[in-house]
Amino acid sequence: MALITPPAPLPLRNLKWRHPFPAQNNRSGWTGSSKVVGLPGATTWKASGDFVTQIGENRARPWRGFFLALCGPINTFRLLATESQQTAAANPTVRAGSGSSNTVLLQGLPASSTVLTTGMLMTVPLPSGHERLVGLTSDLVTNGAGQATGTFQPELGEVPATGATVEIQNPWALMRQTSAEPGWDVDIGQVYSFPFACEEAR
Repeated sequence: MALITPPAPLPLRNLKWRHPFPAQNNRSGWTGSSKVVGLPGATTWKASGDFVTQIGENRARPWRGFFLALCGPINTFRLLATESQQTAAANPTVRAGSGSSNTVLLQGLPASSTVLTTGMLMTVPLPSGHERLVGLTSDLVTNGAGQATGTFQPELGEVPATGATVEIQNPWALMRQTSAEPGWDVDIGQVYSFPFACEEAR
């Protein structure tokens, strides 16, 4: 499996991010009450959208090469998860003591400030080589030493290495192509379109 770099930020319209939470719902046929059991670590990001048509073979050729290099679902790519840079703060690193669940201890941030707000995203590198996109469920607020605890969903599933750099400026998800039949369509006038659907590579 290789990481393939797009020739430019992917030109996507109507980009749809989905984040299903697998769970089992057990409902009593007698009382109607239910008990829901989540499946920690099973969540997988999905994304789909309309790839902006490329007019002229010269413009389409780099994208044709990119999609061919992905080899369908075999290789991976990074899909930017935000439309612009979230913060001017430098990317922090992981502090010792971080766990594998829904928090990560960070250092190297501006002191005594709110660096990111609820709903902003981070990409946390993991020892397996996976890069986990997470969304903050509370503000990222630092102490006087520039340390903070990020609280987020989904679970990391692994303990990040101390000193690993967490991307907070331009976070991404590590994805693989899931388009039913990878390829492209060509219309009159060298108008190229590419199907686009992907899911988190884990």
